[in-house]
Amino acid sequence: MGEEQLFEQMKMWRQWSVEFLRTIPEEIANQIPVGHNNNIRWNAGHILVGWDHTIFPTVNVERQLPLSYHLMFPSGSKPENWDIQPPSMAQIIRQLEEQPIHIERTCRGKLNEPLLETFLGMKTLGDMVVFHMNHENLHMGIIKSMKQMLILSY
Repeated sequence: MGEEQLFEQMKMWRQWSVEFLRTIPEEIANQIPVGHNNNIRWNAGHILVGWDHTIFPTVNVERQLPLSYHLMFPSGSKPENWDIQPPSMAQIIRQLEEQPIHIERTCRGKLNEPLLETFLGMKTLGDMVVFHMNHENLHMGIIKSMKQMLILSY
């Protein structure tokens, strides 16, 4: 897949994520469904942090998100352990909208460059972008399932 097509797919999937997240009532964004450790807000923030944590440092660019996001939304974290106010869903959605623009601008022309260290077996920045698109879609599936569970019990 060519660079242009990869960036277009990244933006298309992100637009779909943003459109779906806009359908979620704020009142259910913090509820944790039975059987889950996290809520919809955490999953949306985790998508942002996943990209920010790996993509920008890989190309020697400072992360775009505040440190508080990296403390609230990494793998293994839970809302029950938050000791600061999380960002609103509107703020997360706005940042999700803006992030692909920064990623494309920062990574254009660099997708075939080898990583200094392999990332989960991946060897290029382009491989990492594909991983994050799949990771995002995994979490969007979780968010969609959570919304259904929470709307039914609301």
